[in-house]
Amino acid sequence: MRDFTKKQLMYMSFYYFSIIFLVACVLFDIIRDSITGFTFGYGFALFYMIARTRQVLRLMENADHSLGNEE
Repeated sequence: MRDFTKKQLMYMSFYYFSIIFLVACVLFDIIRDSITGFTFGYGFALFYMIARTRQVLRLMENADHSLGNEE
């Protein structure tokens, strides 16, 4: 598993919270059967946040390896 510092984990918590929040928004609209343009916006934002989270994780791993903290 990744060995991130507490500061890095706090930084990543924003991304994880955003993903959970956007999933909840999309599911709420689907369950209530009130799909509007906002629902599609939430969906696109969800895919963006997932992609961005993957990029940030990759950047933090690369930064960790470049500092010589690899095992």
